[in-house]
Amino acid sequence: MDFYVISPVSNLEPMKLGDRIFVLAHLWVQYPHYREFIFNLIDEEPDRWITLDNSAAERALVTEDVLIQVCNELVPSEVIAPDVLFDKDETIKNALSFKIRMEKEGLLDVIDIFFCPQGKTKEDWLEAYEWGINQDWIQTIGFSKIAIPQAWLPEWKDDQGIMEARHMAYDYLKENNLLLKPIHCLGQGDPTEFAHYDHPAMRSTDSVYPVFAASLGQDFKVDHKTRTPTPHNYLETFDMNNINMDLVESNVDFLKNQCHSFN
Repeated sequence: MDFYVISPVSNLEPMKLGDRIFVLAHLWVQYPHYREFIFNLIDEEPDRWITLDNSAAERALVTEDVLIQVCNELVPSEVIAPDVLFDKDETIKNALSFKIRMEKEGLLDVIDIFFCPQGKTKEDWLEAYEWGINQDWIQTIGFSKIAIPQAWLPEWKDDQGIMEARHMAYDYLKENNLLLKPIHCLGQGDPTEFAHYDHPAMRSTDSVYPVFAASLGQDFKVDHKTRTPTPHNYLETFDMNNINMDLVESNVDFLKNQCHSFN
């Protein structure tokens, strides 16, 4: 698996430690220096894969119009269609609407569409997942760190049970021969989660957690199980000046080794 590193806007340098670039739409529209940093990364390595996220997990109200605007400005490799947390029907409706807009804008043949299944229950989530894999215009499926624990763990709490729930979903899909499109794991709990994935469909993951954990003094080599919920405004408000960058790099290396276990 490949991995992406997300970092607060006060210091974006840790993003360079990842295999790919993960761009959050709400940060793109708010911060000129964020846009400049991403464009510089592209100039340095034009073929690097770029995923544009719709920022739903960050509770940012990024509209379809804004997402299309960013697609035109950035021209990423793929874009995550607008999804609604825990709502299967609205997420499917939004994806269909987004596909039509992408066609009208002449972007559908240029940018891949990434679909993130949603649902309040396991059954709802699986219906959304199977719908996604049956759409030939959807290239990638997202394993949300929020949606899957909600659907697969009855006593789910925010930012907890991520590894356990996604292992349950993965094992079920693998057993039933449903791993038919590339999977990206959105976010992270215990970084040892990724060593479990031995199917080639498991493509990549992204997270700010190696950075956030370092800001709390958490060293993954000592403690990789503790998962402190990430504040929703962390990327915008955290001051990176006092963070231990050696610990950030150490945590990223730990994640990298887990992700690359089956490469």
